[in-house]
Amino acid sequence: MSKALAAIYVVAVLALAVCVVLIWRLRCESFGCMGIGVAWFAWVLAYFPVLLVGVLVRSRESLGAGLMRLTRVAVWAQVAMGAALVVVWGLKQAG
Repeated sequence: MSKALAAIYVVAVLALAVCVVLIWRLRCESFGCMGIGVAWFAWVLAYFPVLLVGVLVRSRESLGAGLMRLTRVAVWAQVAMGAALVVVWGLKQAG
């Protein structure tokens, strides 16, 4: 069960990364970019449950060494992705 959950988690992190690229490429509509804001809000709502699953899976000791390493990399990649987006958002708000 934990191996399947770890695999699902890694796929979810990849999906979050793909969504970042797709949302980043969206262009504003005629009414003030509201759709882009909604898309980012939905991304954030998905980010935290996925991170929670990653932390829980990471704490399992029943994973093999390779899957444990992959899960560790995925957790750090997700945290880095979220931190980078917070920095970009902060810079856009300041400027």
